[in-house]
Amino acid sequence: MSKQLTFLLCFIILMGCQPTTDIETKKIVLLAGPKSHAPGMHEYLKAVRLIKVALDNSNVAGIETEIHLDGWPEDPATLEDADLIVTISDGYDGRVGDRFKHVPWETPERMEVMQRQMDRGCGFSAVHFTTFMDDKKGVQILEWGGGYFDWQDDAGEPNWYSNIKTITTQVTGESLAKHPISNGVDPFDLKEEFYYNIRFRENDPRLIPILSIGDLETTQENGQVVAWAVQRDNGGRGFSTTMGHYYDNWKNDNFRKLMLNGLIWAAGGVVPEGGVQSGFYGDAEVTKMLYGKTRKGLLLTGNNHPAHDWKATTPVLKQMIEQETDILMDVTTDPADLFEYDLNDYALILLNYCNWQDSVGLGEKARESFTDFLKNGGGLVVVHFANGAWHYSLPEAGSSDWPEYRSIVPRVWDHHGKSGHDKYGPFMVEPTAIDHPITTGITSFETTDELYFRQAGDIPIIPLLQAKSQVTGVYEPLAWTHQYGEGKVFQVLLGHSVESLSTPEVRTIIQRGAEWVTAKE
Repeated sequence: MSKQLTFLLCFIILMGCQPTTDIETKKIVLLAGPKSHAPGMHEYLKAVRLIKVALDNSNVAGIETEIHLDGWPEDPATLEDADLIVTISDGYDGRVGDRFKHVPWETPERMEVMQRQMDRGCGFSAVHFTTFMDDKKGVQILEWGGGYFDWQDDAGEPNWYSNIKTITTQVTGESLAKHPISNGVDPFDLKEEFYYNIRFRENDPRLIPILSIGDLETTQENGQVVAWAVQRDNGGRGFSTTMGHYYDNWKNDNFRKLMLNGLIWAAGGVVPEGGVQSGFYGDAEVTKMLYGKTRKGLLLTGNNHPAHDWKATTPVLKQMIEQETDILMDVTTDPADLFEYDLNDYALILLNYCNWQDSVGLGEKARESFTDFLKNGGGLVVVHFANGAWHYSLPEAGSSDWPEYRSIVPRVWDHHGKSGHDKYGPFMVEPTAIDHPITTGITSFETTDELYFRQAGDIPIIPLLQAKSQVTGVYEPLAWTHQYGEGKVFQVLLGHSVESLSTPEVRTIIQRGAEWVTAKE
């Protein structure tokens, strides 16, 4: 074989091994709002995590995805190079006192950021409740995404132009537009809470009705449209849908394909001829694939005594648990919504909360969810002044009293009794003689904290940690365990501040406490 032929063959082989460079990466940013509905409905957090895993493992190359919780990125700069911004969140319908909140970016400052992205041609996607918008902002939404749920009349009052109906129907070929978003979607049955009679611009040449449901009775033009797309003049695209109420619909291959097709198209990507091929992943699989964790915990916070900076201590608690355990910590700032979570997904609840001035307390559904979680084997960690929650002695929230909480948490702060604490400062903490996995190997250590004393309760406890109070002159118990039903409880009175939580031994004790209450015998 000649040297020239050998060289040519090697060149061809090497060129064939080069990575493909003609695939343009598309960045999809997924924004999830806080939970607001019962388990299985409006699962914003679970939906964006599933979408990310599904797209990351699909047959579409060149897709970069990222998710942000609480409806907005900590650093909005990440939106500046996004090809598509997808929002799955609550919307507001104008009813005073309604617990449903505005779309998270529905503030003047954030709307400016969103407008800047739309002006440069970024894609826009609103899913289900996110489509709710008032008429003033609706003008922008019509430009960005083509349509919105119109709940407001000309006087600004909540009189709906759009409507809602929950039905079971069949999505057929006739229901779907001939469009790349419909690629590979076969007929399928669907139970959904459809929003319809969506507000569209009259005679909008950009509007592409993607899915229409004939079983929705209406006389309005495009009134049966429940998914739509737009191609904006600046090259940006939009895909929005009023579907998304029931999380279980994501298990349907064709529903999932339709939704993911829409996102790929709106990001400016190419939808495969057979559509986006993806799998459905259970919550445990998603948690493992995204975070490398095998379990989840729920950190309840959002209120406390003014001296307890829960906004500062919450991320520290979240980080310390995630750093040394296999537990992913989700956060809710409204413990009253506890019943809205599928607590079967969680192994741990961590309380960094006290309803200091919130007299409403936990509703019956939230209380029942809390106690059922523990009775069925869930674990609980109670940090510092969380033992003061839902107590009749709270100066401005006594009506929130929940007697059963005192069966869950053996020692509570009683403002009517002798409960108190030493002045915040350094003191020595000593492990007791009790042999326990939480304190194994822990020796006496110094921390800077509030030393609580005379906490109220009749349930016998066996202290794991203690410290001598300068006020009472005796050793006060600071940590112990408890059993409630099948659930294990770890209560620690340390953790007043970020400084307190920075003590290495305190971090280790809380980490081990989380591990101990979630361990299965």
